[in-house]
Amino acid sequence: MSTEPPGARANLEIALNALARGHLEEALELSRRLLEGAPHDPAFLQLAATVALAMDRAEDALRSARASLARRPDHAPTHILAGRAARLKGDLEGALTSLRRAVSLEPGRAEPSFLLCVTLLEVGDKEATAVLHFLLENFPNDSGGWRMLGDALFAVQKLDAALVAYGRATQGAGATAAHLRRAGIFESQARYGEALAEYRAAAACAPELAEVTYRRALCLKRVNEMEGARSAFEEAARHGPSGPTAALASFELGLIEQDCGNFPAAVGRYEDALERRPDLAEAAVNLGICLQEMGDMAGAKQAYARALSARTDTFGRIAQALASSPTGELWLDHQALRRSLQGIPATRPKAAPIDSGFREET
Repeated sequence: MSTEPPGARANLEIALNALARGHLEEALELSRRLLEGAPHDPAFLQLAATVALAMDRAEDALRSARASLARRPDHAPTHILAGRAARLKGDLEGALTSLRRAVSLEPGRAEPSFLLCVTLLEVGDKEATAVLHFLLENFPNDSGGWRMLGDALFAVQKLDAALVAYGRATQGAGATAAHLRRAGIFESQARYGEALAEYRAAAACAPELAEVTYRRALCLKRVNEMEGARSAFEEAARHGPSGPTAALASFELGLIEQDCGNFPAAVGRYEDALERRPDLAEAAVNLGICLQEMGDMAGAKQAYARALSARTDTFGRIAQALASSPTGELWLDHQALRRSLQGIPATRPKAAPIDSGFREET
């Protein structure tokens, strides 16, 4: 029987604290030192498995977990580690073996039961239904477990069951994400009233989160509640003035103004979107269209050049837009148009004014 090195338990605590803080390299080094002094200690092997798993080293984690279990075969937390490592490795059958053992050892522990249900769903095992009922009876308020299970159910398109799981997940930490998941499912089922209720609930959990307001605005737009959508987009733009969501909200406000024929206001919205996100090619194209409608062809071409620079696949729409206005241009030589927009002088652009009803297919 090996003697534990002096100070080993203190170093174990230090390693666990480093792991909790996310200092994985420090935890790894301490784990190695502990195993050098006591290579067969099951607690040190368990630590090594935990660190390896945190670093996504599935094979190392599984090897250390099995070595620990060889000395502590009835240690449920290490069976959970082995199950997680096997899942990470892609060995779902091996994961099931470890997780079933963990559940049998500690049936009152939520984590292995949720992991077991998720894995059963992934392999398409009918036993998942029985485990799901077990979870409902024994762990109805474990929000983290229900959120994980909701993700698994969503992945296999069991949407009604996913709604139930995410509903349980709204009762604790991570409620905002769970409400958003439910809202997305309701929208996919054209249940827009229920989706909007979930967006409102998400906003109550995280009123400062622009994404929630933005997604609610999109849902309102989808059901043609344009005034509500406009108000929500404006709120989203105010919430996150420097974030990507604010740029998308400004872009959507531009679309609303453009659809109403209010081109000067649309121009302001698109310019705001591009100031926040210069690579937003759709905003640049629409800015060009609005400027073209206002008779500013020089500004329109500048916007189109910006769009083409951001994303080359906008060229077809740009060529069509140029040909679809009374003040537009029909370019018969698309390569010449491309060179012109890229700032390369064309030899002789073939442009001609066109009637308002003309549309060029590209």
